[in-house]
Amino acid sequence: MTVIATNTVRPHIGKAKLQLNNMLEVTKAFGDMGITARVSRVVFGQNAGCLVFSTFASNFAEAMANTQKVFSSEMWAKVQMRLDDNPASDIVMPLNLVRVAAGEMKPTHRVINYRWYLMKKNKTPMVMDMFEEVKEMCEKVDVNPTLLVPVTGENMSSVVIAYGATSLEASGKAFDQMGMTEEFQALVSKAAEVGELHSGWMTVPADH
Repeated sequence: MTVIATNTVRPHIGKAKLQLNNMLEVTKAFGDMGITARVSRVVFGQNAGCLVFSTFASNFAEAMANTQKVFSSEMWAKVQMRLDDNPASDIVMPLNLVRVAAGEMKPTHRVINYRWYLMKKNKTPMVMDMFEEVKEMCEKVDVNPTLLVPVTGENMSSVVIAYGATSLEASGKAFDQMGMTEEFQALVSKAAEVGELHSGWMTVPADH
């Protein structure tokens, strides 16, 4: 299991580079503390242009320990001062926790197409079954699917399926070769009976 702490910000006009550099500095500081952190950029969807900061832990105990370590550090105090003195962005989605329910994110597949479904928790067994079908299809086109569920935040009755690819071009090929097939579209129709497709977006790495 992986637990992800994530938040999304929209850079102020003229401060996109400053905001990214600030986040990259924090990413390095987290790495020095033994915490895996990544920065991604939203390229498609309603929050296009926003930056996403995420940290990863192997379980909740590690996630909470990391949070405590960060919040009590001198580094974080300096970050808070910088945010007060020279803000470079606005919060779009505040810090929240997400759990990987099936699959596992790969650092090689960080161009990610997200699909957010609203659904009741009692539908989870059906979703897990469909995920296995999706996984089989994805393996044929080198796409890494991951099923995410919220731990905190709004819309708790929801799931997100993330389709990871190695590049935008590879993601586009997967759309053509898998996403447009009758087999996959039949699964999409089946998913519509389980939950409502609420939104979709795509992200790419912004830290290299």
